[in-house]
Amino acid sequence: MNTISIQFKNKTLKGEVKLPSSKSISNRYLILQFLAEEDFELRNLSESEDTKLMQKLLDVIADHDEDDEDEVVLDCLNAGAVIRFLTAQLAFRPGNWVLTSSNPRMQARPIGPLVDSLRALGIKITYLGEEGYPPLRVIGKPEALLDNTDLISVDASQSSQFVSALMMTAPLFPHGLHIEMLGETKVSLPYIQMTAQLMRNCGAEVVFIDGSNMFIDGPLHAPSQALIEADWTSASYLYGLLALAESGRIELPLLFEDSVQGDWIISDWFEDFGIETEFLEDRIVLTKTAGAEIDREPKEYDFVHHPDLAQTMAVCCAALGIEARLTGIFGLRYKETDRIIALRDELARMGAKVECTESEFDNELHIFPSELHPEKNVIRTYGDHRMALSFSLLAMKYGKITLDDKEVVNKSFPGFWQVLKRLGAK
Repeated sequence: MNTISIQFKNKTLKGEVKLPSSKSISNRYLILQFLAEEDFELRNLSESEDTKLMQKLLDVIADHDEDDEDEVVLDCLNAGAVIRFLTAQLAFRPGNWVLTSSNPRMQARPIGPLVDSLRALGIKITYLGEEGYPPLRVIGKPEALLDNTDLISVDASQSSQFVSALMMTAPLFPHGLHIEMLGETKVSLPYIQMTAQLMRNCGAEVVFIDGSNMFIDGPLHAPSQALIEADWTSASYLYGLLALAESGRIELPLLFEDSVQGDWIISDWFEDFGIETEFLEDRIVLTKTAGAEIDREPKEYDFVHHPDLAQTMAVCCAALGIEARLTGIFGLRYKETDRIIALRDELARMGAKVECTESEFDNELHIFPSELHPEKNVIRTYGDHRMALSFSLLAMKYGKITLDDKEVVNKSFPGFWQVLKRLGAK
């Protein structure tokens, strides 16, 4: 049995929580460190499974003999950023690279737009399964850097990781790289802006020409400092926990008001749930006073640029009895699980009234006020860390709840259960 049961008897929270470091920042800095002309230290690197995997695979790539024609198999597990970032890097590195996964879910995570962009440069990439999805074989071709140095076009309507992956190949191009982002909707733009800022920190010139075009040039050097922030997405679970508590005060070190992470927006969203955020020099402080007023007007949240917050907001709104429309969630179908269906099904199993609609361009989840009974069933996590993290919050309001997989949180928040224990959970 890999289940875990959680119960809060005290409805007041107080304490300091050390959040995981941002794995989004960590994984990008690892690629930039790999490409930089000089080595540099990364401080506060994420301990998540995804970041450890990125480190491990980069070490394998670095040790590979360029004259060795044997295939090199890289198991990317269920880490979408890892397989996408490495596909772009290996396109220009001599070798016969096979990017695969021992996790079947990876075969449902799209990579086609990135492959199309690289193929347009003359890179030989072969799908080893279904067209448009991993696993795949990449025959690295460094000379492509000399043959095509002007423009790469990429569909940015499905995942920002395709764009970020190409951005981080720019230091390899001797005359810089012009990237054109195609599609009316560019999803998760804050993650593209994050990549741009981290590259600037390492000395690259990144210029956004307009909303669809950018130019990147220059070699990479050691940044003045590479202190990796705490993870704002992980902070959302502490916001959610406090929103369902009666009162409390939680300090979260290494979160900043001028963060490169777009998910800082939760500090605004949770004001409606009675939580105030104070920004100090090296941390934020969350407070909720007893009897804090909650805005119970129907809400609408757009997750086009903040997809990792969808489950937290859905669970909190359902638990607080607040009607909410979640839009811009089409990309959730291609995460660790189909998060739209997983959210709908688990909320419905505990009594929530939830409607899921689909149009040509988007999906929408509509949550209606209803009476929840999460203690009656074992909550299914579907192998998705964010399902476990978000649904665990229900223990604060409903007493004892049980989740079917305690290990799955290690993908992004190792030590989450210890954090809950320190805050008073049994």
